[in-house]
Amino acid sequence: MKARHLISIIGLVLLPLCAGAKELPCYDGVNPLICQFLNRYINELLAWNRTDASLEQKMRDDKFIVLEGILDIVATFDEQTTFSLVRYDDKAYEAAWDRNGRCLLRVAFPIQYELLLGMSQQEVEQHLQEYIVSASPRIDMEPMNMSVDSVAPGVWKTHYSDYYQVESLNTDCYFVHDTRGGLRYLDDPAHLDYAVSNLFQQGLGRDLVMQVSQSVYGFKHLHYTVGLQQWLDYCQQEGLTSFVAVEEESDTHLKVLVIARCNDLGYNHILSVLVPRDFLTNPRAILNAKVNAFIPTHNVANLYEQYTNKPKKQRQWED
Repeated sequence: MKARHLISIIGLVLLPLCAGAKELPCYDGVNPLICQFLNRYINELLAWNRTDASLEQKMRDDKFIVLEGILDIVATFDEQTTFSLVRYDDKAYEAAWDRNGRCLLRVAFPIQYELLLGMSQQEVEQHLQEYIVSASPRIDMEPMNMSVDSVAPGVWKTHYSDYYQVESLNTDCYFVHDTRGGLRYLDDPAHLDYAVSNLFQQGLGRDLVMQVSQSVYGFKHLHYTVGLQQWLDYCQQEGLTSFVAVEEESDTHLKVLVIARCNDLGYNHILSVLVPRDFLTNPRAILNAKVNAFIPTHNVANLYEQYTNKPKKQRQWED
């Protein structure tokens, strides 16, 4: 499991444990949001007293399954109780609590961010701007100790990288040598495709304005402005992995596809961004982004096709 760096903002939407609730043994430092979910949800089940829906019906609706043991045994958990978490691809988690080699409780639940966050897509997508502007400043990675591969004369890229469905949509960052022979992030207009990847991965020290048009439930749109650095802060804080690709180019703009993936909770943000070609030299350059937020991983393919199933060629941009 990949550790998350900072999780305070999405954590704000999770309800705190009520008085008298049991704090479950969990890997808070590695899987904080999953641990918050387990604490919130299992204590909610233990306190369930609604008459309009049975406990069994709620668990069926949420696809939360007790595989071994009973929920009431949570009251006996102590310092000798150990926790384990197993992930099954992008489909489900299995959590278990043991003591002295004997399983006390084992449960399974889907990787479905609405369940894990306790909010519907309609609710959580309304908060995206708030999450972005409230993110804590990120920790920049220094390139000096990175493992790199040569991709062009004088140009290197990260050795350890990942891609999303096609190799051109990837997590690569690009570097050149500085005057002392060390690595620095490439920001050369002669390699705009590499530089724009760095822009959405690292920022290049530029706090450009992003004008966002976000699609939300009901075929509506939210319009707001955030800083590029705020977006990057948010991505690091929530453990999002960004995959970047240049889709099309014109005389004035690059059209860039960004998929920001939350692997732990199973959602993605999809951005289609128009980036002015002078973004390296013009501090007033404006990025125009169309955003589909909190898309479940299994639904990404449908939206992804509308961005990728089109010719990649030079053309004049339409207003």
